[in-house]
Amino acid sequence: MSAKASLKAAKSAIDAKKWDEAIEQANSVLEKDANNYFAKLFIGRAQDGLGRLDSAAQAYSDATKIKPQDPQAWLGLRGLYQKQGRAKVDERIDVELQLAHIYAELDDAHKAQVAIDGLVDQARKHGTKLQYARALSTQLPTSPIYSYLEGRLPHPAATYTRIAEIHEAEEASTIKRLIDERRLRLGATLENTTLQVKNEVYAASPLEDVYQSIIDWTNDDALRREYEEKLLLRAYDTLLVLPSGSKEQKREKVMKLAHDMVIIKHPYLLAWQIELEWRSGLAIEAH
Repeated sequence: MSAKASLKAAKSAIDAKKWDEAIEQANSVLEKDANNYFAKLFIGRAQDGLGRLDSAAQAYSDATKIKPQDPQAWLGLRGLYQKQGRAKVDERIDVELQLAHIYAELDDAHKAQVAIDGLVDQARKHGTKLQYARALSTQLPTSPIYSYLEGRLPHPAATYTRIAEIHEAEEASTIKRLIDERRLRLGATLENTTLQVKNEVYAASPLEDVYQSIIDWTNDDALRREYEEKLLLRAYDTLLVLPSGSKEQKREKVMKLAHDMVIIKHPYLLAWQIELEWRSGLAIEAH
């Protein structure tokens, strides 16, 4: 039987839900042409029908390598990961983002937006908070799809604000958990443990950058002032837990943030204290 005839037979078997027959016909094509795109697609669909989700994912993934710009194999992966919910949130994000790129190249803004909306919705419903934050980041100006979908996506300030809220809550929870775990270690003190944990968490935190992005993007003056205060407070708190000898760059940032607030007479007490006291010669080690 020719490859064309075998592919037609595989398609008919899939339509009839004769999954094993479909796989057999598709494999006969692959014996002659190991990179036959449609044979891989049909195997993916048949393995899915048999409930062999890992095998189906492998077949679809193989197909994406053969024709990376064709949406069909990516759509197969989307379906697989969608039905697996929380187990495949990160994989779904990757696939939907790839589909968004493909549809952008095809100038199909609606389908590109559906892909982005789908990955955000999946992460919101089934993912962790940090997975949800990652999904939201695909709607930001830093996302490679943003320039194509600009105007169809939420305003960046709103998205950055939601991401900030997620990281704030997650970091507070992480700090509390780590302090509780470590404070009972031999020789540990609550003060030293707290400093160590905060230094670790703050060092890995994206919050200062997120706060700055809210400040840069928002059109709401009240929101901008709120996040200018949050940015200064986070930078200041980070400075306090940095080890001696590592403070200079952060100290300069804190002083600039405080000075910028004072210049516009923003009534934030911490900014005025820093401006008045630090510029009078008090060393950071005294704080």
